[in-house]
Amino acid sequence: MKKILRYLVMTVMAVCFAIPGINAAEAATVALLPLVNNVQGDDLANQVFYKQAMAVLNSKRGFVMVENDKLTAVIEKETANGALPGERALQAIAKDGDVDIVIAMQLDKLEDDVIMSSEENKLQLDLQGYAVAYNRLTGEFYKHRIYNDKIVPEAVTARWDWVHEEWGRSVRLEMDRILSGK
Repeated sequence: MKKILRYLVMTVMAVCFAIPGINAAEAATVALLPLVNNVQGDDLANQVFYKQAMAVLNSKRGFVMVENDKLTAVIEKETANGALPGERALQAIAKDGDVDIVIAMQLDKLEDDVIMSSEENKLQLDLQGYAVAYNRLTGEFYKHRIYNDKIVPEAVTARWDWVHEEWGRSVRLEMDRILSGK
């Protein structure tokens, strides 16, 4: 009887140790395409884009960014300079580059305008662009217009680069939206 009980306990322990491995899934691979920056003379927008996109990717579990020569060649073949890739191009990049999720963003306008008033001067942001993504795991194509016309007091923005801070915030929001549907 003791042997049967011992074998039963050992079997239960073996099953308990194996259960966490059953739910473990492989990380989804992500390809982040270069920013299509249509704002003349604003190279800082590219740096903000990569910094914020990588921060979101690193903060989420289950995603691994892929960057290799094969993927770079496929991206160069499927994309045109200055143009956001469409659904077919993203599908081809995902298939030929062997990645699960392909993400691309375009920045068309990034500036602030001063609004003079008798109370206080205000700044109005003009941020426009697009975000696209293709998820090969689900077969879904994502396209969203990035738009922000926030108005804030000018005095609040005197000590930092408010325009690029808002661009970074928009990148984080889009990355979160794209990666939430793994």
